[in-house]
Order: sequence, then structure tokens, then C-alpha cells
Amino acid sequence: MTLKNEPRTVAEWFEEGVRCFHKPDGVRALAAFNKVTDHDPAYRHTDGDNPYFYVGKIHEVEDRLEQAVVYYTRALALDAADEESLIGRGSCYTVLKEHELAIEDFMAVLQLPAKIRKVPVSHLCYAIAENYRKSHDFAQALQWGQKALHHDPANTRHQQLVRQMQARLGQKPS
Repeated sequence: MTLKNEPRTVAEWFEEGVRCFHKPDGVRALAAFNKVTDHDPAYRHTDGDNPYFYVGKIHEVEDRLEQAVVYYTRALALDAADEESLIGRGSCYTVLKEHELAIEDFMAVLQLPAKIRKVPVSHLCYAIAENYRKSHDFAQALQWGQKALHHDPANTRHQQLVRQMQARLGQKPS
């Protein structure tokens, strides 16, 4: 027997999951999204969202990064151009020290058409630069740091990264 207000359709379960996600009530959100994927593993909401992104985000916030990567990857299997899942997975890869994979995800976001991309180019260039820096490819870190700085010249983090990489490479500050 179902409760009076209990969701009945996959779409209603998805809406319940989103509502709980924003509450935040991760436990109930996970339960709702699991109902969605149990009934329709390829479900996508009319706005393009899918439950795997939300489950990935919950795992990321809970610091279960390997699981988050799995769910972001599932979301990307439904939509390879899911900007939020690419950024989420790239961020997880960064923390997991999988810098090459992180760079691939951030580069994929840069390849999205500008009219649909939400994240500023400077943020993406900086994330790429940081991953190169963490993998000790200082020349690439400098190049991407300069691109970030080009798009946001007043950003002190970008300025600092460029100065650090120039110093690391024995170059004079520009």
C-alpha cells in the first residue's frame, strides 16, 4: 500500500530526489534516485538532468570520491556533454591525484559551445593549470595559468599561479 503523497511514477520519484537533494536530505534523495534508476536506468528529466549526477554529487560531498566518479561517469554515459558531471568528476579526479583524467574532463568542458557552457573559461583554465602544476608539468601549468589570467586579469589566484610557475621555470615575471 502506498502512502497518499508517495511518488508513483519515475518522474515523480526523480522530483522527490531533487527536492530531498536541495533540502538537504541525502539519505532520502539517494532512496528516491535509486527508485528512479531501478525502474529506468536511462531516465532523463525533461530538462536533461539525470539521477546519476545527483547521486555523484551526494557521494562527492560525503567524501566518497571513488563512488562519485562512478556515478558521474554513469551520468556522462547518458549525456557526454553534461557540464556539471564533467566538472564534478574532474574535481574528484583532482583530489584523487588523477591529474591527467581531471585535465581531460576540464578540457571537455572547454570544448562545449560557449552559448551552453556555464563555467567561465578562466575557471576552467585555472583548474587545468592547477592539475598540471600538481603533476609537475610546470611549463603547461604556466601556459594554462596565462590563459586563465588572460580571461580574468584581476584575479589574484591566477596572478600568483603565473608568478610561481615563472619562478619555478626561471623566467622573469611578465
